[in-house]
Amino acid sequence: MKAKSALLALLLFSLLLSLPLASSANSITYVDLALGLSIHVLEDSNEGAASEVVKAAVGVQWLPFLSSQVGIWSWYGEEVDSNKNSVGDDVASFDGLSASWEVALQLPLEDKYSDFSIGPYYRFGRHCWSAVISGLIQPWSKEGCSPLQTLGFVFPTIEDKWAVVYVELTRTDFDDLTSSSFQLGAKLAF
Repeated sequence: MKAKSALLALLLFSLLLSLPLASSANSITYVDLALGLSIHVLEDSNEGAASEVVKAAVGVQWLPFLSSQVGIWSWYGEEVDSNKNSVGDDVASFDGLSASWEVALQLPLEDKYSDFSIGPYYRFGRHCWSAVISGLIQPWSKEGCSPLQTLGFVFPTIEDKWAVVYVELTRTDFDDLTSSSFQLGAKLAF
């Protein structure tokens, strides 16, 4: 786990060092912020939980069809009241935190109003995470690293060429737990 965390820190450091180079080569550096909902299902028992997800990332659009980013993901569910935990109560709560690196391949559509590429994209990468589901008969808690895969679409904003909005679906596995998320987000150039 320490080696994976060190690798992720090295990737983040490398990206931050490359930001000045990216801006001098007509690339766009940006902040990526998103909110969404997630469904998490344990493979063996089909038990699971729903949660909200927040993502914050920094990235570079290197070319109209290629960008990369590093980010932090946070999943949080409702507080579990141990006094209400009885058979049949739906009180499971998923909470987790991860750090990610991702690369996006985009089919860029022309937009004269935005410096960002707009259109459909596929983003892939990895994240290292720590997560727990409480409120189950046998609580689930693990740490690890796993792939992230995302399909989305970037839309232009009406009056701001330095911002775009997007919708996306993300899928990842937390070992034996499958997670699917729907996010709404924005990229803001800096």
